[in-house]
Amino acid sequence: MPHLRFRGLKEDQVASLSQTLVKDLAAAIETGEDNFSFELIGSHYFSKGQPGGAYPFVEVLWFKRSQEIQDKSALIITEQVKKLCPQDDVAVIFVPLEKNAYYENGSHF
Repeated sequence: MPHLRFRGLKEDQVASLSQTLVKDLAAAIETGEDNFSFELIGSHYFSKGQPGGAYPFVEVLWFKRSQEIQDKSALIITEQVKKLCPQDDVAVIFVPLEKNAYYENGSHF
């Protein structure tokens, strides 16, 4: 945990982020690098009835952190994604998870 889900990026871009982004995020939220998972979700974007209009979209599922840490994390993600995929817009959305609703091997946190 955290689990990052990426849309609008290519496989090699997410693979690269799994090496670089994890280091900066782990430091920012004070957790080990081995606690992260990166997932690329295949998506099809449409605009005005036509394919297209894609931009990077990152969902971060995690146990809630302070607003300061969340803001810092959003900036780190945005900057690194923009380095790999120059776009005007990068969306980062945080989804807080409750520890008592997250189970690993049958036990909640």
